[in-house]
Amino acid sequence: SILGLLLFISCQTPTDTNKSKVYFDLKGFIETQTKELNKRKPLVKKQMSIDGSADSKETTDINWGKELELFLQADLNKQAYQLSYDISQPAPNTFLYTLKKGEKLPIKTLKVVVDEVSKQLSHIEVVQIEENKLYQSEKRLSLSCTMRPEGVWLLKTYDVSGFQHLSLSDKKNFQITGVIQ
Repeated sequence: SILGLLLFISCQTPTDTNKSKVYFDLKGFIETQTKELNKRKPLVKKQMSIDGSADSKETTDINWGKELELFLQADLNKQAYQLSYDISQPAPNTFLYTLKKGEKLPIKTLKVVVDEVSKQLSHIEVVQIEENKLYQSEKRLSLSCTMRPEGVWLLKTYDVSGFQHLSLSDKKNFQITGVIQ
């Protein structure tokens, strides 16, 4: 049970806590996908827009480490985040990590959906909000995976959208979407 897991983790010493994964291992998942995508070099249909100016291209030349870096940064298993999130299961095979009231971390929610049969990750959604007197930003990240014909679960789509607003400049909206062929 989730409560039992949380109680077990809270009783460990700080050195043990550093090694354990309290939340879904997003970093490990993204690193595995990055290695596989760099090896396969699939064709990607990529669309980008910044403040209404849009561009699209099809390419196999993508540095997946950089392309998926924002997802890596959204991993919740950082020491500073250890006890900062509530875990719920709003639907079967769906896990929602929500920032606790009073916590001041940029990742507000992480939703993980696993495939009912294989228990492999099928979908992730992240909401990240940062604010201070000079800067405001919101990013919404999502990705989905599918089983390839050879039985490997691989990234199928990814989307990063949101805005950045510096107090001395206009708000800039952006969106990047990739569909892997």
